[in-house]
Amino acid sequence: MPVSVEVSTPPRSRRLLWLAVVAGAAAVALAAAAVVVALTADDDAPARFALPGQPTSVVVTPEGVWVAAPNRGAILPLDPDSGRLGAPLRTGGAPSRLAAGAESLWAVDTARAALVPIQRDPPRTFPAIPVGADATDAVVAAGAVWVLSSPEGLVRVIEPGGRPVRELEVGADAVDLAAGGGWVVVAGAGSGTLTRIDAGRRSVAGPPVSLGGLPAAVAVSGGSAWVADASGGTVARVDLETGERRGASIAVGGRPVAVAADGEDVYVLSRRDRVLVHVDGATGEVLSRRAAGSDPAALALDQAYIWVADGGEDEVLRFER
Repeated sequence: MPVSVEVSTPPRSRRLLWLAVVAGAAAVALAAAAVVVALTADDDAPARFALPGQPTSVVVTPEGVWVAAPNRGAILPLDPDSGRLGAPLRTGGAPSRLAAGAESLWAVDTARAALVPIQRDPPRTFPAIPVGADATDAVVAAGAVWVLSSPEGLVRVIEPGGRPVRELEVGADAVDLAAGGGWVVVAGAGSGTLTRIDAGRRSVAGPPVSLGGLPAAVAVSGGSAWVADASGGTVARVDLETGERRGASIAVGGRPVAVAADGEDVYVLSRRDRVLVHVDGATGEVLSRRAAGSDPAALALDQAYIWVADGGEDEVLRFER
């Protein structure tokens, strides 16, 4: 059965275990930044939903919440209200990242360098599609699935029906993808850049945007990309039309690993501080910092909630927006 790839894409996130090597070097700078940021305490405790595996990615669709559990070789469906788990979708391999389509999910199998198409209603998996030497992350945009190969510095464009791919060079050590508003963007930790791709034209738009630091995660909202810097403990805004930074970087805490945005609401996971940070994108003000488990790894948004995957406790946390 063919699986559609035409959709709007939810905010994306990326777990960056290898960035632990920068933790010691950044500690002093991050502590200093924390002193000058005005914070508003938010004591609302999240709902906690236990999982039978370690979560590394989470997306939200009209049917519910979907969590990648690579150590179980499965995608775990979760009812957003009750937290009840549905039957696991067995994909095999190591489904580590998720992207959502109009009626489908796409699981990035990092063990087999493949994409696994998943029909959401009724849930059903399809045979894995090999996508090259490596698969790191994926998004859906402009009728195609875009797959990142970090070691190769490539984004592969998978057209509907699995037609031959197009390869776009995005630089060494690219680590995260996001999509929205006709754009696909790539955070490049090795190069300290953001690469913009015109999704409709299937082509890179202009030179990479130089950001410095270690861009570790990116989200798209409106005409902007929000890029988290793992070494500086900040998030920065980039205008996607012009490729220019807008405003100053905003201190969010130690080693941010995931970012999601909706309008001017920007949410960042700080892995070292183990907090969920809410930023007002219009003013740059940090509105709240909330405890986010023992090892926060990924997040997603819907209209009512913020969903955080906690890899340390094998849980998904549901925060009120």
